[in-house]
Amino acid sequence: MSLILNLETSSKNCSVSLSSKGKLIDLIESEDENYRHSELLTTSIQDILSKNNLNVKSLDAISVGIGPGSFTGLRIGLSVSKGLCYPHNINLIGISTLKILANSVNPKTENIVCLINDKGNYFYMSKYNSALEELISPKVQLVDEEFLDSTVNESTTIVVNTESAYSYVSEILNKEGDLTKCVISSSKMIELSQQAFDKKIFEDLAYVEPMYVKKPYVN
Repeated sequence: MSLILNLETSSKNCSVSLSSKGKLIDLIESEDENYRHSELLTTSIQDILSKNNLNVKSLDAISVGIGPGSFTGLRIGLSVSKGLCYPHNINLIGISTLKILANSVNPKTENIVCLINDKGNYFYMSKYNSALEELISPKVQLVDEEFLDSTVNESTTIVVNTESAYSYVSEILNKEGDLTKCVISSSKMIELSQQAFDKKIFEDLAYVEPMYVKKPYVN
């Protein structure tokens, strides 16, 4: 048995899902422009457990998106996760939000470039192969025509998480490539959470921190 509570709060989508043996049991999502995740998250957790006649002690693990993304959202997600794991001795799984985004597509291409907008034309980015093995580690990147020309080819799927990011990238994309938009959802964590659970890849509760990927100083 592997009953896992999956939490994703790195974007405007406050997402909570419940899974068992890698299969979705239930999902609650609320997109909030004001990032009221502190109240939405705890309420959603209570609701999804109550709806399925479960409590926190029933869980075998909690999985949380650790970033990069909204600083506030990441802090809330990890804080709530730790608060549930500590007293009940529950294992914590941390998953990159860029990898969650990569897992949201079923690419027919050889590689996936994931882009989450930071500020202006700067994006959090990472690159994976079709098996979701990391080719480029998460970083902040100026996304312009030069970057796309050097990174994207006909074997690339580009995935973004907002309509504004989709519009911007589509305007400057000069090469053939598959561009798509997907919401960052806890439902796309399930396969990744189960893999980590099976391999017993858990976070150290005392030391785990959000993956902020701080932006470098730009003149």
